[in-house]
This record gives sequence, C-alpha cells and structure tokens, in this order.
Amino acid sequence: MNPKNRKIQIASFDDTTVVGINSALVDYKLAWSINNKLLLDLVRYDDLIFEGAPFSFFYYTAGENYNVYNLVSLVSKDKVLYPFNPRLDYLFLIQNTLSAERQTNIMRGLREIEGIGHAFVLEKDRVLRQVLETIADCEQQMINKKKKQNDINAVREKMRELEAQQAALRAQS
Repeated sequence: MNPKNRKIQIASFDDTTVVGINSALVDYKLAWSINNKLLLDLVRYDDLIFEGAPFSFFYYTAGENYNVYNLVSLVSKDKVLYPFNPRLDYLFLIQNTLSAERQTNIMRGLREIEGIGHAFVLEKDRVLRQVLETIADCEQQMINKKKKQNDINAVREKMRELEAQQAALRAQS
C-alpha cells in the first residue's frame, strides 16, 4: 500500500460509556468510593499530562473481553481539561459494551456515593470525542512509558541474575 494513501484510524469510542461526575471529593477518595460501591479495583497510575498540567488517572480492567474502567480528573489546580456545562470534575469511562441492566446498576451505585453531586451518561458529540481522543493519547503515552520502564527493569533483573551466576562460579573456582 502506498504510504500516501494510508488513512489515520481514529477510535470511534462507540463501545465506550462516558459518565460525567460532579464531586468535591478528592480523586483518591472518589476512586475508593467507586471501588467499594461497584466492586472494582481502580488503581492510580501516572497522571495524564495535558498542556503541562497533570490530571489524575485511575485504571481497572476486568480482564480480556471484559470492561475496562478509567476515572479521569478534569481539574488540575488552576487548569481544566475541558470546561463542560454543567461543570464536571471527573469522567468515568467504561470501555466495551454494557448491558442496559449493568449500566443502570452502575449509575445507581454512583448516585448513592456520598460526595457525588451529579452523575450522568454523556452523549458523545464532537467535543466529547475530542476529549476522549486527548485522554486516549495521554493514556497511550503513559502505557508506552511504563512499557519502556518495564523493559529496562527486565534488563536490569537479567543483569543481576547473570552477575549472581558469575559470582557463584568465581566462588566455586
């Protein structure tokens, strides 16, 4: 295929449910509350960096072919990732299709969390898709960084093993 004829593939996000959350809770307390209420295990990863500002990012996957959950802060000190109207503090992203019953249970659970003012499913318009693309780009950069770090750590571990083997051989001689 001629490289000039290639087209960039943009994620459609059609199978992603996006929940806007308005809450005064700090990120880790909100993640803890969601974990307890929805029986998830959101874990904080490196912050997503957008225009020099860090936005907290939590991640949980239920395994291959299951849902992936992200909690992303939209507010970072004096910066806002995107100013939604009404004001939103977090996006709760659920990747892969949800049954209507599961979505209802998730929304009910979120609305029962003390400290959440509002939680509602957002329609994916052009602006929201741009925000999701920004989050996906930041997430991919974070994954690449972690992968690179894991590769470096694997090499260091292998070097330690080889050094230990050499030391054992020297001790035997």
